[in-house]
Amino acid sequence: MSIAEHVQSLQQHLAQYGLYPVPADADREGSEVFKICFLNKYEMQRWRELREREGEQRDEHLT
Repeated sequence: MSIAEHVQSLQQHLAQYGLYPVPADADREGSEVFKICFLNKYEMQRWRELREREGEQRDEHLT
């Protein structure tokens, strides 16, 4: 998975909790700061497991 795909996946995950990116022009008085969250492989694996489990639960409710 590329970095762009990871970022998109993370944005979708955070959107489930009502968290969205802040527009870049929201703070023009300050200097531009880029923050990147690096997740280690254990965190990513746990996150994938939780997503799969949530998907299975949704599938069970639909049937």
